[in-house]
Amino acid sequence: MGLSKASLSLREAYGQAMAVTAPLGSVVSTTTAAIAYAGRSVVFATILALIGSALWVYTLTRYSSKLASAGGFYTYGAAAWRRKTVAYYEAIFEIIAYSSLNAVNAFTIYLILQTILQQLNISLPSYALILTILLGLAYPTLASYLIHIRRLLSYIVSVSATLEVLFLFALFIYAVATKGFNPTYFIPSSHTSIGAIGTAMILSIVSISGAGAATYLGEETKTPTKNITAGIWLSLILGGGAILAGTYGLVALWNGSLSSLSNCAQPLLYELFRFGLPIVMLGLLMSVNSLLASNIGTTVGAARVLFNLAREKVMPNIFEKINKENEPIVATMAVGIISALFTIIPLVITGSVENAFTEISVITSIFWLTGRIIDGFGVPVLYWVIGRLSISSAVIPIASGLINLVGIGLSIQLPDMFQTITVIVILLLATMWYIVKGRFGKPGTLVVDENNEVITIDEYLKRYKQTARAS
Repeated sequence: MGLSKASLSLREAYGQAMAVTAPLGSVVSTTTAAIAYAGRSVVFATILALIGSALWVYTLTRYSSKLASAGGFYTYGAAAWRRKTVAYYEAIFEIIAYSSLNAVNAFTIYLILQTILQQLNISLPSYALILTILLGLAYPTLASYLIHIRRLLSYIVSVSATLEVLFLFALFIYAVATKGFNPTYFIPSSHTSIGAIGTAMILSIVSISGAGAATYLGEETKTPTKNITAGIWLSLILGGGAILAGTYGLVALWNGSLSSLSNCAQPLLYELFRFGLPIVMLGLLMSVNSLLASNIGTTVGAARVLFNLAREKVMPNIFEKINKENEPIVATMAVGIISALFTIIPLVITGSVENAFTEISVITSIFWLTGRIIDGFGVPVLYWVIGRLSISSAVIPIASGLINLVGIGLSIQLPDMFQTITVIVILLLATMWYIVKGRFGKPGTLVVDENNEVITIDEYLKRYKQTARAS
């Protein structure tokens, strides 16, 4: 029982990385949230986010160029720190971050539809929320195990993501052609605080760094250390560049005041009304599709984490079950159920989509950034173990980790009661499971070689050191 070994190429690695980066979806969700903090300075904040993301991608590819597995980030943490507890909790953080992000995207789809229809003086029916959540969660879950991973990423995700890039660069070109190029947008406004810019920056970093989702395809990608690393960098360049281009176009084309820009629920889609209703509908469909593709990428990643943990005897054996397409069927369904819980529970408790969206967004950021801090500080440790420590492999990853630490301080305020209780309950449940089951397994110990054969991390590092000495 295993995944489809060596069935993917650079194209699919790029598709998976771009799925979670979701350029257009990021502009209509994350950038919109960043504008509320930074106003016109959001372009400058996005540049800082690109720099921070490049540091993070460099850090990540120090791992991906040496190691590959279906476990992704938590396997890297295990290789660096050589502690079961570190690997286990990072794996849990990944599952929670991706599952809660699915809920955030489902809420975003509803809020986008609501905003556009309000501009058309159309009210959403009461059942629209249920249908939207079903679309946002059920479609990615079903697509992730009914469609073979190669077809899913090659013909659905990578094509739509590339169209998003073209759309956002077209917006930038139109803005420059009609308004001229304005370099002042790349300079922070004197009226915007450092804290506000920092918050906007970290929001954008979380989106752009979605490129790291390609790491979960290690077992299924040919020459994984090469293709996955290239896919991550390609996604950063194209996806991150498109997000910056789209953000510039959004700000440059805005006709109102800066305060009205900050207060607009969906400025990008609102601006599309100048091109007529067909373009608005096109932008709406592409935005929704971008968020759905993001949920496909996160579901694919989280399911492989559960699948790999089951092989390492940390999770129940049932998560190893695959279908005829070699997709982890039970693990995928489990991610869909967890995502549904992150959607329904806050919605019932807070009583509104807007409040539920805010609560889950904070929880997603906490778990995501915590995992990345573990990885950032782990690179120098891993490179010291394999005898390849250099200035760049020490300084840059540590700088990336510090940026994420600062980002948490700037962007995450004191958690409210719901967020605090949710985080505590998740950690308690994770700890209870570790005591009962997880501590008897070996999380983070399974990797693949360049022939996609599953071996232990100790065997892999032994081979690596022998090859390094021979060369």
